[in-house]
Amino acid sequence: MSPSPSAVPDLPRLDEVFEALRRGRHLSMDDGDLYFALRSHEPAFEALFARLGFTMVRHPRDFYYFLGDGEPGDQTTRLAVFMLILVEALADTGAAVEERIMAQPFALAELPHFQSERYQGLMREAGVASPDDLAKLLQAMERFGFTRSLGGDAFAFRTPAYRFLDLCLDLAEEAGKEEGAPASDGDDAGMEAPP
Repeated sequence: MSPSPSAVPDLPRLDEVFEALRRGRHLSMDDGDLYFALRSHEPAFEALFARLGFTMVRHPRDFYYFLGDGEPGDQTTRLAVFMLILVEALADTGAAVEERIMAQPFALAELPHFQSERYQGLMREAGVASPDDLAKLLQAMERFGFTRSLGGDAFAFRTPAYRFLDLCLDLAEEAGKEEGAPASDGDDAGMEAPP
């Protein structure tokens, strides 16, 4: 049941905040006024959205999103596979994974996702069959607030990418434990756990 118009609080940028979150956007400090309006009135936004049937989450890394209702969809699977491949490829080079992903730009042509048969197979299974499909996935990642375009085919990850990055780092750590490898101390192939 929707609240009556008189019961809706006068919240700044309400329509824009609601529309962004409803469309799957993750609002972070990079979103400027929308983020600050939400953060400044978080309890009121949260209560209103709950009355409308939406669960707003504030991630520990300080961004907001609506919790999905049910099983992850195809788009979520594609995003998870994308990030898993990127984490694995960077770890294999000895890069400090979290630092590289969150602090340095990437170019579409340099991504590892179509540079080996194994990665190509994983991407095809996730529904990303070509570099053009990968470019479309990156556009979706920008629309959802996980990346920002730097012009041309360059992009950088935004704070909400931690939603997938933390999961990937946890999975990598678990896989290491299952293989009998010693737990990562933060120096092992750059796979340190996030703070």
